[in-house]
Amino acid sequence: MTSTRSTKPGPRERLLATATRLFSTDGIRAVGIDRILKESRVAKASLYNTYGSKDELVVAYLRAMAERDRDLWQRRADAAADSRGRILALFDIVRERVEPATPGSCHLAAAVEFPSPCSDGERAIRAAVTDQREWVASTLRSELAGMGLQDPDNIEDLADRLAILHDGSVTAAMLGEVETSAMTARSMAELILGMVTEPS
Repeated sequence: MTSTRSTKPGPRERLLATATRLFSTDGIRAVGIDRILKESRVAKASLYNTYGSKDELVVAYLRAMAERDRDLWQRRADAAADSRGRILALFDIVRERVEPATPGSCHLAAAVEFPSPCSDGERAIRAAVTDQREWVASTLRSELAGMGLQDPDNIEDLADRLAILHDGSVTAAMLGEVETSAMTARSMAELILGMVTEPS
């Protein structure tokens, strides 16, 4: 006799899936833990046994969304011909039709909701936001170096400009202005990258 293992998601997976859906559509602070428990059909004890608190569930949600966004970028970056294309891929994924939220938007939204963290849990949330934003910045710096830039100050300056454009593109997408604003930001990024001389 052979046995098959159940593929039904466990409490951890159901909590994270429900939190991801609710946080990304209704906001983090607006969604109470009781609603998450009810919609995920998980007992309160399971929440504390798996995540410990709502704040830790928020951190798990932000990390999961970061992993999704990085995977989206990696797939496009792998298909790019060069570092210039890999940078532009950061702008291209903003136009991806993915659920539950526009790439990059969950971290910007969390930053707005927790502008001045005052507890360990809120500081952990901001740390998850900072980690994702630093990934964007470090990706830009690395790819700019790949385009031939060598001066650290020049790399930092251009990376800052591109990061601001990326933030604007994501913010516009959050407001429902995806196509036009994303393409405008991408075009402006191309202008900035036009200042970079390719290595001979």
